[in-house]
Parts: sequence; structure tokens; C-alpha cells
Amino acid sequence: MRSAAPPNPQALHGILNRINPMLQFRRITTQKRFIPQIDGLRFVAISSVVLLHLYAALEAGIIPVPWTMSADLPKRGVELFFAISGFILGVPFASHYVLKAARVDLKQYFLRRLTRLEPPYFISLFVWTADQMIMGHRHLSEMGPHLLSSFAYLHNVFFGAFPGAINLVAWSLEIEIQFYLLVPLLALLFTIPSASIRRTVLAILMLASGFLSIVAHRDIHLRASILYYLAFFLAGFLVCDLYLSRREWKPSFRWDVLALCGWPLVWYSEGNIGHILLPFLIVVLYLAAFRGRICSAVFSNRVITNIGGMCYSIYLFHVLVISAVRHVATPLHIGQNFWAYYGLQAIVILPWVLLCCGAFFLIIERPCMDREWPRKLWQYWQELVSSAAGPRARLRRASLHPK
Repeated sequence: MRSAAPPNPQALHGILNRINPMLQFRRITTQKRFIPQIDGLRFVAISSVVLLHLYAALEAGIIPVPWTMSADLPKRGVELFFAISGFILGVPFASHYVLKAARVDLKQYFLRRLTRLEPPYFISLFVWTADQMIMGHRHLSEMGPHLLSSFAYLHNVFFGAFPGAINLVAWSLEIEIQFYLLVPLLALLFTIPSASIRRTVLAILMLASGFLSIVAHRDIHLRASILYYLAFFLAGFLVCDLYLSRREWKPSFRWDVLALCGWPLVWYSEGNIGHILLPFLIVVLYLAAFRGRICSAVFSNRVITNIGGMCYSIYLFHVLVISAVRHVATPLHIGQNFWAYYGLQAIVILPWVLLCCGAFFLIIERPCMDREWPRKLWQYWQELVSSAAGPRARLRRASLHPK
């Protein structure tokens, strides 16, 4: 009897070389510009969204909740994301206007947004549609107008944020798209030559936008638009402006103390005054993430940045995963204390959120971060067609010229 042949080391090495890039969780960034603290802040934002949505899911659990959550509280993580978007999208424009770096290619800028965001989002819409048809017993004919408007990022405009929505969290993505379109125009603020005047103008516009949001909140459509949230994007612009002069910065424990006192206020502030002041608080907290000795180290931690880096996948699907797992998990409890119940549910449900959303990130979202993926996909398709056509061509020639 023959013994099994030993594995070929070269073949194993080749397989590992193919698999290893697929298991990298670090984001693929434009021009290799990776800022770990930003992904650390993304971790805080997405954690806020997920944990508060988990709390909302348990309001119908077997143990009564200690307090009814306000409608604004789950949006805190979204507002943190808006400021991050202001920072990230402001950097290349501010670098050009302030530091005289290369001009931003607007065609590539918009193409990047298109190839980066649309594939994961469109896939999420199909998944959410299937879920609502199966679990929610909604008819496709009834969902049709909502689905089409969601594809065009116009659901908030036609229906408001939530009524009939397909993906229940995508209301904020539509506001992000509005900001993406306005960035080249808003970035002209960085053309103001004096740094002190430029930053003062940004602060005044943040304050004015905050007061404008009070008026916008009265309309169901405007409260789900950039008019209500503009101050948060401008907060990101302000942090970006300060970040570009970071050579003057020295890490200090004072910023860690500010962060320790300030972060709880993010979820404490409510109402109109809270909405006006929160963007300014976010500026301080984001600066602390860079300038605090402890904060900088924490927000640069690899586990935190990896989870923060796949926040888009978590954002798109976490509600579906929570909804699916809680049907099995919610009967599990120890005693009648809600926070013990909440902790147990988090231990059971959150790993499934990370597993499912992490898989989507590796398979779909991360490849879309490569700005060359459309060209590579087309090249791969051509090679696939060529390799498939080869055997057919040989068979055709053999049938035409039999021996």
C-alpha cells in the first residue's frame, strides 16, 4: 500500500500567498495615507451606533429597560462619523490650498466615491429587500419606490428618513453623499490665507449652522439633510486645518484629562443647545485623540483600528445581524438585573456582528477600497473568458478537421 505523498512546500507557500492578502483587516487608503487615530475614532462611532441599537432591540426583551431611549441618542455615533468625513475629505483639499500640495483631481475624487461606496451599499439594499420580503412580509410592489429612491440616495428627500425605508440606517449615508458633492465648494474655505481668520470663519459657520439646524429640525425632510448636520462636517474641517500644522503639537496628559471628561458629554447632551455645542466638543475630543499621550496610543491600537476600519460593513448590516440573533439570544438571562442581561446579550450577539460584517468587509468592502478594482476585475474577466474560450476553440477545430 502506497503512503500518501508529502505536501508540496512550494504549493502550500503559493496558497498562503493567495490567502494572506484576503485576511488583512487594515484599510486600503488612497495614496497610502493611513491615520490610525481616525480609524480609532471610527471604532468609537460605530461602537456607539451598535451598542445603542442593541439596547433598542432589547427594549422588547424579557427584562424591562431602566429608561426609554430618546430618538436622538442613537444618532450620536452618526454625528461622530460626519465629523470624521469632514476631516478625511478635507485633508487633500486643505493640503492643496494651505500646503501647496498637488491639486485634487475632481474626476478621480468623484470616481473614488462611486467605486468605493456603491457596491457594498447596493448589495446591502438587495439583502435588506430580501429580509423585508421574507421576515417583514412586505411586497416588492410596495417597496419599489423606496428601493429606487434609495439607489439614487433620495429616500430622505421623497419620504423622510425612516418611513418605508429599505435599509433602516442608510438615511445618514444619503447625508454623507450630499456632503461629498459639496466638498469641492466648501473646501474653498481653505483658500483664506490667514490661519487664524480661516479657523475663526469655520467656528462662526459651525455656530451659525447649529442655529440653522433648529429651524431645519421642524421639517421631516430637512432634519435628515445636510442642513441639519452641516456643523459636524465643518467640525471635521476645523480639525483637519489644525492637524495640518501638527508639527507644533506636543503630546500631553492634559489632553487625556480633557478627553476623559469630555467623552461622556457626547451622549449626555440633548436638545437644541446640545446639538449646537456638540460639534465644538467633538473638535476638542478629536484633537485629544492626536495630542493626548494615552488617547493617541489607545486610538492607534491595532485591534481598535481594524474594527474601526470595517465600520462601513458593520454600519450596513449590524441591525440585520442583531435582529436575526436576538430571536435566539433574548430568552437567555441571569437574574432580573437589566445591565447583567444587556452584558450577556452583548457577549452572545456582538461576536456574530463582527463575524458576519467582518466576512462582508473582507469579501466585498476591502477589495472596493482598491481604486484600481474595476480595471483589475475587467482584466480578470477577460482572462477568464480567454481561458474558457481556449478549450472550446480547440474542440471546434478538432470537429472541423477530424483525423
